[in-house]
Amino acid sequence: MSQPNSVPSAIGDLNCSTAHLSAPRIDWSEMGEAQHFVQFYEDDQFLVESVGGFVGAGLGAGDAAIVIATAAHRAALEERLELQGLDLAAVRAQGRFVALDAAETLSRFMVDGSPDKTLFTKTVGSVVAHAATGQRGVRAFGEMVALLWAEGNAPAAIRLEELWNELARSHSFSLFCAYPMNGFRGASHGDSFLHICKEHSRVIPSESYTTQRTADDRLRSVSVLQQKASSLESEISERKHVESIVLAEQTKLTMAVAVAQLGIWELDMETNRLTCSDQCKANFGVTAHEPLTYESFLELIYAEDRGAVQTALRAAIADGTDYSAEYRVVHSGGNLRWIASMGRCFHNGAHRMLGVTVDVTERKRASELLEQTVAERTAKLQETVAELEAFSYSISHDMRSPLRAMHGYAKSLLDDYGDKFDSDAVTYLKRIQRASNRLDLLIRDVLAYSKVSQGQIELQPIALSPLVQDLLHQRPEFEIAIDCITIEEPLHTVMGHEAYLTQCLTNLIGNALKFVAPGEVPEVRIHAEEAGRNVRVWVCDKGLGIHPEHHPRMFQLFSRVYSEKRFEGTGMGLAIVKKAVARMGGEIGFQSEPGQGSKFWFVLPNAVYAH
Repeated sequence: MSQPNSVPSAIGDLNCSTAHLSAPRIDWSEMGEAQHFVQFYEDDQFLVESVGGFVGAGLGAGDAAIVIATAAHRAALEERLELQGLDLAAVRAQGRFVALDAAETLSRFMVDGSPDKTLFTKTVGSVVAHAATGQRGVRAFGEMVALLWAEGNAPAAIRLEELWNELARSHSFSLFCAYPMNGFRGASHGDSFLHICKEHSRVIPSESYTTQRTADDRLRSVSVLQQKASSLESEISERKHVESIVLAEQTKLTMAVAVAQLGIWELDMETNRLTCSDQCKANFGVTAHEPLTYESFLELIYAEDRGAVQTALRAAIADGTDYSAEYRVVHSGGNLRWIASMGRCFHNGAHRMLGVTVDVTERKRASELLEQTVAERTAKLQETVAELEAFSYSISHDMRSPLRAMHGYAKSLLDDYGDKFDSDAVTYLKRIQRASNRLDLLIRDVLAYSKVSQGQIELQPIALSPLVQDLLHQRPEFEIAIDCITIEEPLHTVMGHEAYLTQCLTNLIGNALKFVAPGEVPEVRIHAEEAGRNVRVWVCDKGLGIHPEHHPRMFQLFSRVYSEKRFEGTGMGLAIVKKAVARMGGEIGFQSEPGQGSKFWFVLPNAVYAH
């Protein structure tokens, strides 16, 4: 099987005998009477020397010689023959030396780009027959096939080789063909090269081949050539593999650039020469055929944006940093388009910046629409918040007043007429008192949550130690249990809001004192620790603890873990604490197990790093 992608390996595929694999020695003493061989050569001087030896040996032995070559090769050959001592004028007169121009001779039998058999026989066959007059041996050198090959007409060259072989069936002559090896570079010539080799009885594979004196030496040369061919095939295979990978990546990149409508540009930082892709020009509102220079590019930029673009480019070029800018360009008719442009400096032999552009007009419009929508919704939200604040005030004032009246009348009835009511009436009045107290507490917590959720706040340095001390002494329920509370200094100073911090500590300390088993004395510990640029504040107790199944909803509104009457509350305390901590830019969490107590913590910025 032939190997079309491997030129040198064709030598080993000829399946010729050892004799046919051998070429005549440099003195042409091994030439037969009828041989058709081919020489592949790299150097014109070698070719002239080789043909000179071939033709000169024949003329010296009384044979005739036919040379069909280019003008340059004919002149060099004749000079070489004369240096060998041959009288060319004499052998011409005897009809033993015929020199023809290859191109002119070729033109006499070419029809529609292919050699015509009848015309070839008439043109070349007649010359061979005349040279063989008197039973002379004939040696011919032909360069017409090389001309056809150089023109890229390989089928015509192969056909001409076949016609020479057909002519040899009716005329006895030895034919020397020659091809420059540089005409076969590239894997695409493998099939044709193999075909040419098969049309010859002998193939001379290298210029040094004919200097080998023995068949063994020549076969060694063939082995060396085969080894080189194998190495070359391996390199070609690897190169093709790499090229296929590169091509695949280039295809992906090209598709990505096309889909993203990316324009590609390059700026020579020394000459300000700007080159742009068609898409880049389209982004700038320029047709593909219009020239675009650095100066004309700047003119396309909207006047208000031009200065910023120039400044950004100059800074990137001066510092060798990346360039990035968004600006407007003026398209035809005064239409403005937004362009995002990015670039990077390279200094690989030339100082240049390579970059991309993309039209971001639609994104800008969407952003502007979003900003407008956000502004409108913010205005509506502010209006709603104002209404909620008014509603909250209404709840605080209008709803709490009837509750206080209900509580007061129930208390008066119990105080003034309690001894006149039966036990059921007294029970009902006490329930009214508890219900009104609970509802009043719930309203106050809802108002507290609403206040924490709304309005702008300004964070200030808050010293925690005096804040906690004041809190413990100002609230009666804390003061009576002050011996159960341990404060470990320092508590540090945080960035916070005093009212929100008071709300947080009140709820956390109150829960720590409240949720203990009956008959047990509460144990509460308050301490703080620095955590990087923050402060983590802990409120720990040894109370009832919290079962893991309740952990996920501890900070939800109206979430109560213990429903016993002795643990009064609305289930909003921890939700208020979480909202307050979040408004101050902090975090909150806890650790707790049933019977092991609870450790609640919140983190706020350390005031030391505030400036």
